[in-house]
Amino acid sequence: MRKNLFLASACIVLIALGCSKEQETIQPQNYLKSGSVYLTFDDGPTGNSTTLVSKLKTAGVTATFFIWGNRISGNLTGFNAIKSAGYSIQNHSYTHSHMTSWSYAQVYNDLNQCQTAIKNQGCPAPKKLRLPYLENNATITSAASALGLAIVQPTVDSKDWNGASTSAIISAVSNLQSGGNPLMHDGYTTTDNAISQIVTNLKNKGFSFAKY
Repeated sequence: MRKNLFLASACIVLIALGCSKEQETIQPQNYLKSGSVYLTFDDGPTGNSTTLVSKLKTAGVTATFFIWGNRISGNLTGFNAIKSAGYSIQNHSYTHSHMTSWSYAQVYNDLNQCQTAIKNQGCPAPKKLRLPYLENNATITSAASALGLAIVQPTVDSKDWNGASTSAIISAVSNLQSGGNPLMHDGYTTTDNAISQIVTNLKNKGFSFAKY
């Protein structure tokens, strides 16, 4: 009897170990995630815009550009490259100022100037806003809402603005989750050079790419 109980117990242990081993084999597949991510770029258009657009086209993905309004007239080639590629063109304010001490009228007028500058280039009125320096308060939120602008905060910071290397940018942005968007900028060679690998890494995780 004891021998039979011992054999039965041993079988149960072996079965349990077999199940555990099988789970370890399948588990790596769980890294695949469904959903979309948004590649976003602030501060354009710049002299770099055509290069960045070319990198995105080669990678075969769409993107969103948050436009610094008073840069449009001096960088029409870059702006038109973004527009012609069919990327989403959204608001990043007109003067890219620190606005938290401003009155409602000042904030409203600045954001509206950016709206107008973009529409004057034959683009639809933006519906999304990336705040300069990511600074926000009730006054800014109210002015943005009055213009029909929904504020989009980044979910990952690439730190390209702070001198991050291409490899560091790739590492940061590859951590995007479904529905997320990174803080990246139009104007850095390190960011341009990160695009291909970022796209590969995110595609390998099962993500598709969307624009705002």
